[in-house]
Amino acid sequence: MTAAETLEATLNSLSIGEMNPEAYQALGNALEKPLQHLHGTYDRYVAAALKEDGKNITCKKGCSACCRHYVSSVEPFEILGIHLRIRHAENYPDILFASHDRVTRFDKIFKEEQGKGEASEAEDRSLYRYFVRGLACPFLGKDGECGIYESRPMSCRMFFSETSPRFCAGTSLASPWNRNFQVELPDEAEEALARCSALLAGLEIPAELFAGVLEANALFGKYDV
Repeated sequence: MTAAETLEATLNSLSIGEMNPEAYQALGNALEKPLQHLHGTYDRYVAAALKEDGKNITCKKGCSACCRHYVSSVEPFEILGIHLRIRHAENYPDILFASHDRVTRFDKIFKEEQGKGEASEAEDRSLYRYFVRGLACPFLGKDGECGIYESRPMSCRMFFSETSPRFCAGTSLASPWNRNFQVELPDEAEEALARCSALLAGLEIPAELFAGVLEANALFGKYDV
């Protein structure tokens, strides 16, 4: 809660309206430390929750079986933090092209599912259909390690498994033997984060990782040399 309140106070202190090079740089400078603080305390919370519940986590560095999901429920301040990190990377254009590909593929699947009726379940079916295609996250390296690990969103940080990695891949995800789960935050913490996101609502950044990165590039890419 303290970390979320610090981030909220930081965002409140900024004038987040029409962006210009100076405002964009100020936003980046202001976000860096509060985001590191938030993600650090979030990780400690998750670790404590896993220990309290006695979970036997099988996730290991370089596994990456779960890094085929279409990552949603990403906070706008996290997307901005990621964009600020990658915007000068040598492979930045590759990330943008790959993100556009993932968004296009998901949107096509989602439109197909919407046409089948039961709209309330269309997104879940779309997410599953996307996942079984095995498309690696644009940020995933050839060694199976996340290229933005320190800046990865909370949606990625909350995902764990107690079973073999083979149950985290493809159609095995739906196996009755699979024990994937997410560590959820208390409601008051979720509400505090929602207040932070509301302060960036005017930027209209999608709550999806790949679409959000594309929108951040559209908004701020012109300020990069």
